[in-house]
Amino acid sequence: MSSQIANADALVAYVEQFTGSSNDAEIKQCIYLTELMLRNIELPALRTNPYTTTGIADTNGYVPIPPDMNKPILFFNQGGSTGGGPWIVYDRIGDRDMITDQLIENLYLKPLNIPQVYRGKFSEVGQNYEFLPGLGQGSVINMYYYTTWPFLFASDSNGGTVQNNVVLQSFPEGYVYGTLHNYYLK
Repeated sequence: MSSQIANADALVAYVEQFTGSSNDAEIKQCIYLTELMLRNIELPALRTNPYTTTGIADTNGYVPIPPDMNKPILFFNQGGSTGGGPWIVYDRIGDRDMITDQLIENLYLKPLNIPQVYRGKFSEVGQNYEFLPGLGQGSVINMYYYTTWPFLFASDSNGGTVQNNVVLQSFPEGYVYGTLHNYYLK
């Protein structure tokens, strides 16, 4: 099937041929609904490389949420300039828990002998990620996450129309079955 679906126009033609429809606009609406459904898909092609994708903490210890992020997988801090530790692996928690934990963080004693890898917490608060233990300005966080992708038939940065994306290239059957699902549900 993937050899038959080279781009967005080929997807429309395939679905039209399969359904007997001749309404391009209707098929494109079904493709759009499918793309909304696919936003939660976890394809390997959408994963970042956590050793090259990093965020830098600002003066408050916050790291801006990357504009191409769809969903976080794991954040970690390799510790020290050599990466020899200690490493902190951050678990995601809710924003209410993060704000509460930050308010009481300085009431706890800080351990002297910490293990080489220990667990921290992170959450989205506003347009930033906040971390516990807190980060100092300039701290580097390795960010492993799923990226977003452009919708088919949307305008690209050059004013053209998006005809292909990483999801269509790596999982064309998801587009086909999702579009057929939405076509027959209408």
